[in-house]
Amino acid sequence: FKNVQKLSRENEELQSKIDDLTEENNRLIQSSEELKRLEELYKLDQEYPEYTKVAASVIAKDPGNWYSTFIINKGNADGLKVNMNVISGGGLVGIITETGEHWSKVRSIIDDENNISAMIATTSDTCIVSGNLASMSNGRIDFSELRDRGDVVAEGTSIVTSSISTQYLTGILIGYVAEVAEDSNHLTKYGTIIPAADFKNIREVLVIQELKQTKENS
Repeated sequence: FKNVQKLSRENEELQSKIDDLTEENNRLIQSSEELKRLEELYKLDQEYPEYTKVAASVIAKDPGNWYSTFIINKGNADGLKVNMNVISGGGLVGIITETGEHWSKVRSIIDDENNISAMIATTSDTCIVSGNLASMSNGRIDFSELRDRGDVVAEGTSIVTSSISTQYLTGILIGYVAEVAEDSNHLTKYGTIIPAADFKNIREVLVIQELKQTKENS
């Protein structure tokens, strides 16, 4: 009986050690993932050195798998304003649509209400990028009305915000062409884009503290 009790105590001690190691391992995994995200954010910050930015964390989002609209933990008190551009991961995430003293609401580029004046990074040929949550089920958003004058657009071509956009600063990466086809008028093209940002996993963002109108007037 004593041997059974001893064995039981040893099993409990062993299980406790296993639980402690599991907890520590989970903490290390979380720390590693957080470090990776912060490194990506720093790299993104360096890609747009001409802009002043504020880092913020996502504190709430709409139901569903995608971050189509979400709330960040910075607001008026931090100098944030409606229409400021938001970036994360590899590029453009969206735009601030509402602010409070210590929070802001962001509408992302994948939202059905979003239409962006965009252009091909290498040629400046313009197009319209449209949010489409249905397309996002395949990890993509749509583009249309592209005048590909040099017939150079293909899979992997970079699409960025255009100079004629009224809200988005020029030259911010939106994503990469996944598919392209010719419209029935044989004048324009349409297709899909793989966004540069990961819209299933947005934890931290950078808010660019310049508005399009202010930038143009400076």
